[in-house]
Amino acid sequence: MIIAIQHGLEDIKKELESRGNEVFYIGENRMADAVLYKEADTRPYYAVNNVPSTAALSNENISYGALLVNVTNKSMDDIIRILEKRVYSPLL
Repeated sequence: MIIAIQHGLEDIKKELESRGNEVFYIGENRMADAVLYKEADTRPYYAVNNVPSTAALSNENISYGALLVNVTNKSMDDIIRILEKRVYSPLL
């Protein structure tokens, strides 16, 4: 899985990488399956999975959605479960 993560979550980043995930920081203008954040900051969340204009003009059927996960008060097990099931609701 490819995951974008907010700066300041280095422990989570290291753990996810040790489990075989590709993890990069929000703001690197790359494609991701999930975006993990702890609090709103000035990082350009909208830049994650921003559809390149050439791909948008093609007839390719490509999904650019990403799972957004607020990791506040979540254990590493909670985060892994959310990523594996690709289901998250902050209301639960």
